[in-house]
Amino acid sequence: MNLAWRMYRWLARAFPHEFKVAYGAEVLQLGEDVVEDIAKRHGTAGLIGLIADIAMRVPLEYLSEMRGDVRYAWRGLMKSPGFALVGILSMGLGIGLTTNVYSTRWAVLFRDLPGAANAEKLVMLQQSSDGDIAPVSYYRIEQFREQKELFSGVAAFQTGIPFNVALPGEQNAKTERVFGQLVSADYFSVLGVAAQRGRVLSAELDKPGDVPVVVVTDRFWRNRLNASPDAVGQVLYLNGQIATIVGITPRDFHGALSINPSELFVPITAPAALAPELANDVLHQRNAKDFLPMMCLAPGVTIDAAEAGLDAITRRLDEQDASQPTRIDKGRRITLLPAGTSVPIPRKVKPALIGFLLTLMGLVITLACMNLANMLIARGANRRKELAIRLAVGASRFRLVRQMMSEGILLSLLGGIAGFALACGLGVLHTQFRAPVTIPEGAGFYLDWHAGVLAFGLAIVCGVGFSLTPALQATKADLTPALKEGSALQLPGYRRIGLRNLLMVAQVAASLMLLLMTGFLVLGISKASSIQTKFDPNSMVLLSLDPVRDGYAPEKAQALFEKLPERLKAAGVARSIALAGHPPFTSDVEPIQLSAEEAPGSAPILKPALEEAIGAGYFATLNEQMLAGREFTEEDQRSHGDGTKSLAAVLNQSAARGFFGTGNAIGKRVRDDGQAYEVVGVIRDLRDVQGFSQPILYLPLTSRNFARPPAGGMTILVRSDASAYGATDTQSAIRNEITSIDPNLNIFQMQTLGSYLDRSRAALRFSAQTYGAIGVFGLVLAAIGLAGITAYAVAQRRKEIAIRTALGAGRAQVLGLVLREGAALVGIGTVLGFLGAIGLAKIVSALANIFADALRIGTNDPRLLVGAPLLLAAVAMLACYVPARRSTQIDPLKALREE
Repeated sequence: MNLAWRMYRWLARAFPHEFKVAYGAEVLQLGEDVVEDIAKRHGTAGLIGLIADIAMRVPLEYLSEMRGDVRYAWRGLMKSPGFALVGILSMGLGIGLTTNVYSTRWAVLFRDLPGAANAEKLVMLQQSSDGDIAPVSYYRIEQFREQKELFSGVAAFQTGIPFNVALPGEQNAKTERVFGQLVSADYFSVLGVAAQRGRVLSAELDKPGDVPVVVVTDRFWRNRLNASPDAVGQVLYLNGQIATIVGITPRDFHGALSINPSELFVPITAPAALAPELANDVLHQRNAKDFLPMMCLAPGVTIDAAEAGLDAITRRLDEQDASQPTRIDKGRRITLLPAGTSVPIPRKVKPALIGFLLTLMGLVITLACMNLANMLIARGANRRKELAIRLAVGASRFRLVRQMMSEGILLSLLGGIAGFALACGLGVLHTQFRAPVTIPEGAGFYLDWHAGVLAFGLAIVCGVGFSLTPALQATKADLTPALKEGSALQLPGYRRIGLRNLLMVAQVAASLMLLLMTGFLVLGISKASSIQTKFDPNSMVLLSLDPVRDGYAPEKAQALFEKLPERLKAAGVARSIALAGHPPFTSDVEPIQLSAEEAPGSAPILKPALEEAIGAGYFATLNEQMLAGREFTEEDQRSHGDGTKSLAAVLNQSAARGFFGTGNAIGKRVRDDGQAYEVVGVIRDLRDVQGFSQPILYLPLTSRNFARPPAGGMTILVRSDASAYGATDTQSAIRNEITSIDPNLNIFQMQTLGSYLDRSRAALRFSAQTYGAIGVFGLVLAAIGLAGITAYAVAQRRKEIAIRTALGAGRAQVLGLVLREGAALVGIGTVLGFLGAIGLAKIVSALANIFADALRIGTNDPRLLVGAPLLLAAVAMLACYVPARRSTQIDPLKALREE
């Protein structure tokens, strides 16, 4: 019973202050009366019931008081609508932008693959420091599978594979182009993905020579099969061939590398007629690096251990491969990167990327919090008399602090609601600005319950964070002078270095860092992504054809592309025509390793470069002059590319310098894993749509390209006479001419080059505008915070200003007195912010190449380096001037009479 009584007294003391003032004595007296009686009547069970009852009432009383606090806070905000509106907008912008960054960047980059049980153990081969994924031959994947001590499973797959799909009964209608993956039978077991309906592929059931099967995603099943319960067992027509649906994947699963979502999964045992990528017996060609390995680490094996083991195996395989150039390097040749997310990120890049995103989100939310903290300090100065009266009549300091924090939390929650709505709007806009890529990209916008929890959590944490210090400062004043002077109370020995000044310096510094960092990115992206063609881009029409997937034999497809230019020229709609594997200025190509010999017998030079297949007259169609040598001819385009003899090749300037320095590249040889090339020409660097200029090896289109067309089909460049034909007329004439050749050919991605470039840069422009908005957000918050802190300073020094005015100080002197402090804060914050931004830009550039080019361009622009600090200083001083000007209107007699 003594223990029960001690617990009862402890719980009774835990009630809120107001409750104890009203009922505390009665509760304790009642406890003395009833504890012994309940123990005698009901024993231990009765005491437990009593303790449980009072334990439940303690939090209920706190909730009741909090409800009252919220009502009071709501009335207080309604009485100050200007303060409430600024606070809600500030927190709404901060939380909204932070939630948007989380939804569009953080979650996409770091969230595990949906439905993949083995996501944390998946790794892939890394080809470069930027995180490019290395393809290998299927033979090597088979060798990797044998390393049971390193991997519990190794799957092979190709992603971004287009299929012309027709549903049952619609095989004679126009097909729909759907992207999927070619996968080995153990693909799903390696990922740890089970079927939602039916079954997934397995090595026991899916063998070479069996009837083709396909696994479809939940999205394909719902959108194209109307979620039919009988979908498993139905047939689809893929590229004109029958394939039976054997299973449906879990919801939200879109395959590995799901940033490019797949809807179909076809086994690599399918015939080449169904998947042209499997032609030429690619599974058994040791030099055909066409497959991506997905490896699941064995239990207890780390990535470092797997790298070391796989490196030894790779060295042995390289030595056995006669087609590989002799390598004398002693460094590690294998690097693994975690592959359990939508976008695999190299381990060295991940910390820099996390740091950049955390810094960006932290700066935004910290600015919002510091801004409101400054505003609440100024607001608390004007409420000193009210708070002093409440303290004098018996309110506890804790009670007043809790009341003021309730106001801050309510303000932050309202800002959180506004921020979540802003994040939704920005997310919808983000999905509308997508670059035209060959393989569709995922929406990249997942504003789910995670984002809602983040917004709510930020609102609570920020509400407590920015209101606690002002509440403590506002309630610690001495009662007598506070009751006498109200908001004019002056702190003992007016401090030039205080909390509010430190907050203001930090806010100015953070604002300038945010403004400069976003400015660096905006200028860098804008300058890098501008492409100037040497002709009107609207006079060129781009379109794609994929006759092999429309049922053509490779020879027939090649014959079609050989006669198509003459047909279009004869129809009078084309001035020049060229073929290409990808649209011009594309960024949709991955680099591979190439080797070159500067002189016979010298050690080969290994460098990464892009390979782009183009047809005869490609550069002439783009109005580009050769810097040296020639471009491809019709004879080059008719070559077979079977590896038995060298093919012609054209290098851009970066590739020529990288392989052969300043010497003449014409006549020199380069090679990839399966083919040697002789350089016949050099062309200037053509930047891609993202502004990058990379080494490129241009190859002639061969029969191999026509037999295995790229995912986007063969691109046809048709340049017309802009004065004779409009873009719409040219496109109609081209469509009619192709239809007259074969009405069953699917024409897709028809657009002008100008439209393609605009759409390609739309996502970059949106990113630049978003970064710019974040920078402006920081600038506005700094201005609001400075205005609030200057108003607070004026309130603090009201009597001092009155005395100076009474003694003859002029308006200009009073104005200078107030502005001097603001100018000092702005100056210190500007210097710290400038140094912080430059340092942060250098750190991010050194750790992550994805930002290096944009930041390098931005940090070298004097307009930004000089203009941003001056802009911030001008806006900040204007914000200080408005409340400072009011200080000149103080009536000395009225202010001194308050004494």
